[in-house]
Amino acid sequence: MPAVDNFRANLRAAMDAQRLSQRDVAREADMSHSYVNRVLQGRTEPGLPQCERLAKVVGLPLPAMLQSPKNFSDILLTAVAQLGTVSE
Repeated sequence: MPAVDNFRANLRAAMDAQRLSQRDVAREADMSHSYVNRVLQGRTEPGLPQCERLAKVVGLPLPAMLQSPKNFSDILLTAVAQLGTVSE
């Protein structure tokens, strides 16, 4: 799976885990909602600056966002737990 596909899948997973909508992410990243939607649907490939901004919004480093989704799930669980959004 290419890195951009990993990024896309991991962005969606991070958004879901933190209950962030596309509009929330777009607003925080200073991007249009339609752009974020196109990224998530695979109709647009974000450049490095856009990937960095989106990763920052979900509170994860860009290298983590490029991991395979299988490896990313452990990273995400740890990050979300540190943010205090996981109920125990």
